[in-house]
Amino acid sequence: MTDGSIEHPERARTGIPWGRVVVVTIVVSLLVMWLWIYLYAPRNNPDRFSSSAYADAAEPICAAAQARIDALPPGRFADTPQERAVGVREGTEITEQLVADLKDLRTLVTDPDDLRILDAWFEDWEEGYLVDRWAHVERLEMATLDTDDRDLAFIIQERIEGGFYTRRIDGLANVNDMPSCVVPGDI
Repeated sequence: MTDGSIEHPERARTGIPWGRVVVVTIVVSLLVMWLWIYLYAPRNNPDRFSSSAYADAAEPICAAAQARIDALPPGRFADTPQERAVGVREGTEITEQLVADLKDLRTLVTDPDDLRILDAWFEDWEEGYLVDRWAHVERLEMATLDTDDRDLAFIIQERIEGGFYTRRIDGLANVNDMPSCVVPGDI
C-alpha cells in the first residue's frame, strides 16, 4: 500500500442519456394510447344495426323456428344414419324457411350500411351453413354399414375471408339482440 493519495478520474456525464429518453418516450406513448382507448375510442360495434326495427321483427321468427328445431328428436337416439338424416333434413328445411322469412324483412332496413351487413349475413347462411347442412343430409342418407363415423360428422367449411361463417352468423345475431337467430344447435 502506498501512503500517498490515489487520484481517481472523475466520471463526468456528457451528452443526453438517450436510453432514458427512449424508455420514457415509450412509456408515455403507451400511457397515452391506453388512456385514449379507455376514454375516447369509439365503442360501437360495426355490425350493430342503426335501427332495431329489423332485430325486433326477426327475433320472434327465429325463436319460433328454433323451438321447432329443438322439438325434433335428438340424433343420438337414431339407430341408423338414415334415421338421423330424417331429423337433420327436417331441421334443414326449417332453417331454410327461416332464412327466407328473415330475408322478407329486409324492407325494414333503410340504412345502406345495415343492408350491406345483412346481405353478408344472408350469404353466410345460404352459401355456408345451408350448403353444409344439405351436404350433411346427403352423407347421412347415402351412408352404408361400412361408412366410417368420421365421414358422417357435420363439417362446416371455413371460408377464407373472415374464418368460420358460424361465428359471424352468431356474432351478428348477438350484437343486434337476436339471440334466437344464431345457428341452430341440433347438429
